[in-house]
Amino acid sequence: MKITRRIKYNLVRLFRLKSSPHQVALGLTMGLIPSWIPTFGLGPVLSVGLAKLVRANTVSAIVGGIIGTPIWPLLFLLNYKVGSFILDRKTMFDKLEEVEYINAIYHTFAGIVGLHSSGFLFVTGAVINILISSILIYLIVYFIFKKYRVKILNKIR
Repeated sequence: MKITRRIKYNLVRLFRLKSSPHQVALGLTMGLIPSWIPTFGLGPVLSVGLAKLVRANTVSAIVGGIIGTPIWPLLFLLNYKVGSFILDRKTMFDKLEEVEYINAIYHTFAGIVGLHSSGFLFVTGAVINILISSILIYLIVYFIFKKYRVKILNKIR
């Protein structure tokens, strides 16, 4: 199956959901949250769990998790950049090529237990990024589903 056909299929599936725009937007938002932190491959499970916790649409949460999975290095770098900007410290990563999953795991746990200052930068950036992106994603998806759901579904068919 070609990638464009797969994307179109998933978009049709997402826009055909019978849930309210609030549930779909909240599900997509909850699905993207685990992408900001290293989840050891449990991102989709966490996405569904978060969606069920807030009574959001689980299918849209899975779509959100799928969207976030390939862009985690960028999100990881953004966590460091935002954390270093807020705390006015130098970050140890400057380029996307320097991001490795094992470093993300180490620095996340080091920041949580306070062992390493770069871990604290990462966790601070992650919290801020999760809050801001969640609000923005929810508002954008809610607006699109509320106003343009039928038009978009007719165009993609």
